Amino acid sequence: MTDTRQDVLIVGFGAVGILYGWVLEQSGSVRVTAVARSNYKAIHEQGVQLESAKFGKHAWQPYRVLQDTHQAADRDYKYIICTFKHLPDINPTKDILGPCLHRSNCFVLLQNGIGIEEPLQAVVPNATVISGAIWIGANLNDSRRVVHNDLEQLVIGRFKGEKRGPNHQTILSQMPEADADKLVEELAQLLRGGGSNTKDVSNIQPVRWKKNLWNATFSTLSTLAGEPMSQLMRDENVHFVIPIARRTMLEILFTARTVGIKEEELPAAAVDEQLSITLEQFGDIQHANEQRRGEDDEAAAGRAAFKPSMLIDYENARPMELQCIVGSILQRAREFGLETPRLDLAYSVLSVKQRKFVESSTHHKPTARMSTELAQRFARSGVSDSPVPSGTPLNLPPTPTTKV
Repeated sequence: MTDTRQDVLIVGFGAVGILYGWVLEQSGSVRVTAVARSNYKAIHEQGVQLESAKFGKHAWQPYRVLQDTHQAADRDYKYIICTFKHLPDINPTKDILGPCLHRSNCFVLLQNGIGIEEPLQAVVPNATVISGAIWIGANLNDSRRVVHNDLEQLVIGRFKGEKRGPNHQTILSQMPEADADKLVEELAQLLRGGGSNTKDVSNIQPVRWKKNLWNATFSTLSTLAGEPMSQLMRDENVHFVIPIARRTMLEILFTARTVGIKEEELPAAAVDEQLSITLEQFGDIQHANEQRRGEDDEAAAGRAAFKPSMLIDYENARPMELQCIVGSILQRAREFGLETPRLDLAYSVLSVKQRKFVESSTHHKPTARMSTELAQRFARSGVSDSPVPSGTPLNLPPTPTTKV
């Protein structure tokens, strides 16, 4: 009997790649080829173990498990999905995909950061690039076991370019819009068919910027502090952390405005919304929401130990997603003469370690991929540093008093 399932390639088989690979095969219409680099042996020999509060417990073996994209370039794919860590300053997406670039007309980026789409679109002009933002609580343990809570939300949309500085040449797909939109709709249907909470939107960029509000702020603060989120949100620390976090988020929001993200697409109230949620999730128990108050000891311990992936990479001396999460914002801010002093500080300090990690992992000096303007201070832009209108006031604990 002929197998009529559509071929989908997933490159990068960590927690996100495994989870969405499993979801796609549950739709009954997809067979997944997985390129698992560091964990190939474990998954090839033993398969995957999924332990999910949302999807249940499952043992799963993808249709094919391969070691590299050269092996995967033996057929065409309806979608090529990228779930590997985005490190453009070390290994650009086009280099990782290599021989598979001509094996699909639709590439899906389920990765962190801002501005990750255009470099790939430039080398596949006749294809469409689908961009995704994920909110998920999943970790990969022992190379093949994914532990997932009940948080799973994916928003996808077609890359339609972005507003940049006056000297930037916008790159767009040459695929007819109707065909590209159909690819987005069909992917969303497949994911929903497998049980995912997936939403497809007409404009994905505001969604990416909203997610990056948190990533660029708390990933860097947690990494600079060398502490999990629960330590940053302790009552004795929160009065120092929250004001810096808010101002950092405002720098990101101001930059989003300069690239055309409007108030109705990314409200200013999102800043305090993100801060309030963070305090509820990681602050002392009196700030917790009802769901958190009712969780068991194991879940509470996991929450207390949560570290952003940037901090985990830092602790393991691995290259961090610094360029796509922070550097890309600075690049856009400089193009419009916008000052971002707090982001500048975080980026410059973490770049010292990043360079060391890159040199250790690649055995050569990294190529500078950001424009030299990032190392220079522009003339003051005249943009006010005062807070934009915010949402509901944060319920912070009383300021601790220090006896001298």
